[in-house]
Amino acid sequence: MPADPQLLQRLRSRIAAIERGGSGSPSTDDYLPLGVTEIDEHLPWGGLAAGAVHEILDGDAPTSNSTSNSTTKIGGALNGAVTAFAAALAGKAQHTRARPIVWIAPRITARESLYAPGLAGFGLDPADLIAVRVPPGGDFAATALWAMEEALRAPTVGLVCAEIEALDLTASRRLQLAAETGGGLGLLLRRDVGRDARSALPPTACVSRWRIAALPGGPSEYSNLPGTTRWQAELLRARGGRPRSWQLEWRNDGQDNSQTPRGFALVPPLRDRSLPAPTEATGEAPARQRRTA
Repeated sequence: MPADPQLLQRLRSRIAAIERGGSGSPSTDDYLPLGVTEIDEHLPWGGLAAGAVHEILDGDAPTSNSTSNSTTKIGGALNGAVTAFAAALAGKAQHTRARPIVWIAPRITARESLYAPGLAGFGLDPADLIAVRVPPGGDFAATALWAMEEALRAPTVGLVCAEIEALDLTASRRLQLAAETGGGLGLLLRRDVGRDARSALPPTACVSRWRIAALPGGPSEYSNLPGTTRWQAELLRARGGRPRSWQLEWRNDGQDNSQTPRGFALVPPLRDRSLPAPTEATGEAPARQRRTA
């Protein structure tokens, strides 16, 4: 007879606790599903486990070999793709866990860098968002890490998202222990310095590590508006899981009956149209039409 899914979930939780060497475990009874069956079934927890911190790397960030003028120092803004992806996850947590979201980021200018209408477009209600702005400088990392640790311990917080560049193994262990203690769900947003051949990503105690990069937008219903937001989502590491990559898009309506309105969906595969019949004048078929999504 088939195994009980809930029993398998509890066993995965116990194994993950043993691998961490701690007595506690991520609460696999409390996890955040992405809403895409192919991804949720691939993850050991059925989604992003609560009581854990998950690392999300900005795959579009320039490396030291890049000629881009974008800043790579601590306190610089992340690219829109990884911010949008994190906002979509935070919006899901906001609704499924019915708790406010805490977002910790450097104060780059006097203006707020998180655009409320943009966040709302990815399901994150700004009314239940607590934005913690930390002045950039030598004390930024210590202050931001302290704020994230305290927020992860608070049972009234649904998800903690923090943009922190400087992080060592010890600091990440403190965050993970805080998440296990309070049952919090953390997203740690960082640049992907590991894409540079002269650099390497340092190890962290985060339960999973993702790389998010922008893909060309999908088709738009209106010619003067951008198309559907799409990402290349790579699962680089997961405790008890295997690496894998997916192409995702964000849908604001229920145009596909297999997906719930406003949520992640896999990018439809490319398909070839059938060849048209030969023309009467030449007896030859026109050139093969372009592939369309």
